[in-house]
Amino acid sequence: MASHSLGSRPRRPRLAAGSRRARMVVATAVVGIAFGSLAGCSGADGPESPGTTPSADGAVDADRVRTGLAAVYVGDHATGSQREEGECFADALLGRLDSDDLVSAGILDTRGDVVTTLPVLDVDTATAWVDAQADCIDYVLASTRALTAQSKGKLDGERYLACLRGALEPEQIRDAQVAALSGGMESPAIAELTRAQSDCATESLPVD
Repeated sequence: MASHSLGSRPRRPRLAAGSRRARMVVATAVVGIAFGSLAGCSGADGPESPGTTPSADGAVDADRVRTGLAAVYVGDHATGSQREEGECFADALLGRLDSDDLVSAGILDTRGDVVTTLPVLDVDTATAWVDAQADCIDYVLASTRALTAQSKGKLDGERYLACLRGALEPEQIRDAQVAALSGGMESPAIAELTRAQSDCATESLPVD
């Protein structure tokens, strides 16, 4: 998938004060949000999902898969609204991928259980995952929420949100998310997203 360059955009000057803190805040957020841990960017490891023991005829229990996907997606500190987003995501993903696809991708194990730590995904599965996320939560909003939590409320959320929306096109963010999920951590798209988030966080944190 082609990435888009930010070369045509003037780079905003970086502020010395708070820049190291901003980079530290952003460092754990990009991949975490890509995988969907919305509850304060707690990481891809969520609460252990309920088992999805296959039925006697070998069929996977779709309702339990849905519950497991939602649990992995929201992490272990989800609020009520975040749990709703997790359920929305699970429905959106299951509208794109069937149980065979999920097993092949390593999202379900051979027993039909949703794994609690996601593997590196192939590009098609990563794209389906990212698009399912986009059906339920805006990445920029999720990034703002995650970085606000990481900064313990010091981030000016409105300023950061407006900055990031102005820095990147939605397709650039999508490319970065797909790359993060599919193991392309050296992708220029991820570098662009990380830089934009760091710059916007620097501008949105108080000067020491």
